[in-house]
Amino acid sequence: MKSKTVRFVAVLAAVATSVSLAGTPAGAQTPPAPARGLGALLGSLLGQPTGGPPVIPQPAPAVATTPAPPPPGAATPLAVEQHLAGLRYFVGAVDGVVDNDTASGIMAFQKVHGLPRTGELSGDIGPRIMAESGLPAPLVPNSDANKVEVDLTRQVLFLYENGGLSQIIPVSSGTAQTPTPTGSYRVIRRAKGWETSDLGRLYNSQYFVGGYAIHGSPSVPNYPASHGCIRLPMSVAEWFPDHVSLGTPVYVLGG
Repeated sequence: MKSKTVRFVAVLAAVATSVSLAGTPAGAQTPPAPARGLGALLGSLLGQPTGGPPVIPQPAPAVATTPAPPPPGAATPLAVEQHLAGLRYFVGAVDGVVDNDTASGIMAFQKVHGLPRTGELSGDIGPRIMAESGLPAPLVPNSDANKVEVDLTRQVLFLYENGGLSQIIPVSSGTAQTPTPTGSYRVIRRAKGWETSDLGRLYNSQYFVGGYAIHGSPSVPNYPASHGCIRLPMSVAEWFPDHVSLGTPVYVLGG
């Protein structure tokens, strides 16, 4: 602001000098006329080029910045999915997208650890997941290398393959009025696709006793809601039959 004020005073002085020269008496020595007009003089005093419109200063272009990466161990959606998958919870594609499969993994984690069953990546559940490092103990230790364990109390299914825990999946079993039978069983029959039974609509059913099966369903709430079967999320039911076979042991406990 100070430099502009100085320039403006200089302009006024130049104009005043020009007016004073116009009234110089005859015979007095007159300074040589400037080679340029008053507009040029004003332009030079104001720091603008002559012979064209005034130059208006333009703001500097915005500089794009790259966001800083999250700190190690941050509970980002991708990090949570990766960690859940490492803990054997089913999350579907590990892509950082919190979809229904991610919600299933979060739900199973909450069930296993006795947390509120929201299935949502909100509150402190992300840091809680990232802080976990151990795997759940088997319900039936020192048993078959390939097996299915169902915990009716926590409403989760544990799939074991080649002697190790492979996947932890949220399920919905029978209600108090239509309970799921408990005990030690084996897969006795398998069905592909949709079918209708006395217990409802079943998808890719793996029967383990009578008409009771582990099967896919569009409705897998966070509480017991079936007619006695063990419901799986539909995305799980697509691949689950490829990981069991006739004779695979099925242990159903709790309730």
